[in-house]
This record gives sequence, C-alpha cells and structure tokens, in this order.
Amino acid sequence: KKSHRRPLGRQGDKQGSRCDSCDTSADLQQRNRAKKQATMASKLDRLAAMARDGAKSTVAEATGANGQPKVILEHGSGALAEIYAHGATVTRYRSPGGREVLWTSSIAVFDGKKAIRGGIPVVFPFFGPNPDERVGTIAECPQHGFARTSRWSIADLSVTSEGGCKVVFQLQDSEATRGIWPFAFKLTYEVVLDEDSLATSLTITNSGEREMAPQCLLHTYLNVADSKQVMIFGLEESEYADKLTGKTEQEDMPAIQFRGETDRIYSGASRKACPLAVRPEGVRVDAHGALLEKDGTVTAEIAADVVIWNPHVNKAKAMGDFDDDGWTAMACVEPGIVASDRTDIAPGASLVLSQTIAPED
Repeated sequence: KKSHRRPLGRQGDKQGSRCDSCDTSADLQQRNRAKKQATMASKLDRLAAMARDGAKSTVAEATGANGQPKVILEHGSGALAEIYAHGATVTRYRSPGGREVLWTSSIAVFDGKKAIRGGIPVVFPFFGPNPDERVGTIAECPQHGFARTSRWSIADLSVTSEGGCKVVFQLQDSEATRGIWPFAFKLTYEVVLDEDSLATSLTITNSGEREMAPQCLLHTYLNVADSKQVMIFGLEESEYADKLTGKTEQEDMPAIQFRGETDRIYSGASRKACPLAVRPEGVRVDAHGALLEKDGTVTAEIAADVVIWNPHVNKAKAMGDFDDDGWTAMACVEPGIVASDRTDIAPGASLVLSQTIAPED
C-alpha cells in the first residue's frame, strides 16, 4: 500500500513521479525561470500601475442573502471573492477579467442551517455520508461533517503588503461537536485573493491529548461552459476508487471527461506532482498537504487526494438545491485528505490542506 506521507527531501522529490509539465531538464528549468521572472516583472508593473491609478484592494464585512453575514474581498486588479461565515464557504470568485470561476447553484439555500450548494464548502471531519472507522464519530452527522454547516468566526481581515486580500476564519470544538466527534480541535481557514489566483488553506490543529485521524476536503465547484466538453489533465496513471461501481481502477486516459455521472477519489499517493489543468476553461488547481509539529516545523508533506464529481442528469434533478441543468455548468475538482491510509495528527500537531485556483484569463 502506498503511503500519503512524503519525507522531506529535494524539491523535485516531494510528490512522487513527475509529469511532463514538471520536467526537470536544464533547458526547461531555464525556460521556467525566465517565464517566472517575466511574470513577476509583469505583476510588479501592474501593481505599480494600480498604485499610480489609485486602485486599492479592500476587505469588508457585509450582509449577504437572507441577512447572512459574509466577507467581500476586492483586489485592486478587479478580482473579487465572497465568503459566507456559514461554513466559511467561498461562494464567488471573479477574475480581474470579469470571469466567474466558481459555480454556485441559483437555488442554493442561505438559511444558516443547510450547507451552501456550490463554491468551496469545507468538508470536515469526514467525507461522504458515512465516516470510516478511523474518524471515530460517536453519533450521526449530516453528510460531509459539521464544518460546512457551522458558523465560523473571523480572526483576521486584512490587505497584505503586496496588495492581496486576506480573511482568516476559525472554528473550535464545542459541546455540540464533541457529541458527534469526541475530539478537541481548532480549524483555521485562510482565504487569500490575489490578482491572478485564489488560495485557500485549511489548518487542522489537534488541541486534545490523543491522536486523531479526521478526513478533510475542499469541495470546489468550478464554473464551466459545458461539462460535456470539459477535460481534466494531470491524473493519468493515478489509482482511483470509483464510488459508483465500488471498484479500484487506474486512470488510463490522458484527460478525464464526463460521459455520465462521475464520482471518483484519486489517490494522492499515486498521482503525479503537478497542478491539475481544466480545459477548455483554462483553470489550474494546485493542491498540497503538510504535517506540522506544534512549533510549526514541517515534518512531512502529504500528497492530497483529488475527488472528481459531476452528478449528471438524474442526480442533479434529485437534489432540491441543485439546478436541474446545473450539472452542465459545473465540474467538481476537490483536493482532500480522505484515503483510509491518511496520516494521524498527534496532540499539538497540525495538518494543512491547501489549494490555489488560477484562471488563465
């Protein structure tokens, strides 16, 4: 069995086999360095232009649908994100060019009770309708755990020194959570909006006195023009569990396409260490995990699993908060740590799951 835990080592050895886009040949490395330098120079030029034009990044608390509290991050470039305190759910990400990168159902429920359908729901402490034995729940809980239906508090709301917009949400165990999952924890969820990307990072800290092994996942709904035309690159040769057939397979196609209902968990231990590319939309999703000691020292990098999901016709119609034809406009690419061989979190230690979504406008 392959382990999700990666020992620290050379930069190129952090996550197993490499894909063509991660080629380490001298020529490609030189081209990549030149590209990064050009990108950085261009970004600095744009930041300077924003300063000259008086364009500023802003962060603010606001009132959303049905009076629900939310945070609005607006970058000086024109990029925008909205995050609800309910579930710490990112419901909107607009690129500087005006493109809506995330999909949220037009009939999503904003009542402070039900999980918000779409955007980026935070899944914790388990994934799916039934937690496995390692999670250790002691009572029934709604699908995907309680984090996405809990009210999170705002710990920080600020503009970074580089002009990025940041909000940090927190959620801690309570009598109600311990009645379902008997562990002490602290969740810290950071959302950073930059000119060219949206980064979300979930830190799970074990504040109790015994090891725990929760599952976690960022249930990202990407907005697409036509799901039937979508191709997702970066998972070739990865092992996956097909939740519809119950079988474990190896991906033999260079790109995943939706030919019907799709619900697969791709093993992080088997996938290549490169960002996922969603075409023809032109979106890159880069996901990482890490295990931290109490002092913040990284002890291991964790290869994130990836769930690929689309409900297709029948399941979309069966969900009351999902547009009947919504399946044609979304593709879920969900980084997580959900496999049965996931790492334990020792007392005082933390597990970090992060993703960066970068549209190619």
